[in-house]
Amino acid sequence: PLTANGKLDPARLPAPGTRRDPVPAPAPAPAPASAPRTASREAGPAAALAAIWRDVLGVDAVGPDDDFWDLGGNSLYAIRIGTLARERGLPEVPLRQLYLTPTLGALSEALALES
Repeated sequence: PLTANGKLDPARLPAPGTRRDPVPAPAPAPAPASAPRTASREAGPAAALAAIWRDVLGVDAVGPDDDFWDLGGNSLYAIRIGTLARERGLPEVPLRQLYLTPTLGALSEALALES
């Protein structure tokens, strides 16, 4: 929350230790029988990235529209996400990219374009 001057408004911050419940991801539509095989490959890295976010942020579920920073992310967690992604064979997750595309869906799309 920001003041009229664009600065952080500490009075409107949530109490320490509280977390926003993640928005559940909508159930994916079934793919048609003639869908190309690339659709299934794209779901793999996105699901792996979601698992990394759940592990690092300590949340039960992460949807495509959930924001890393709103879920309690910080710069140290961002570095851990980059390290775990590399260890699990995913494309590199630059810290700058996480700032530019902070939602899981947007980040997954950005990483898919690079790979």
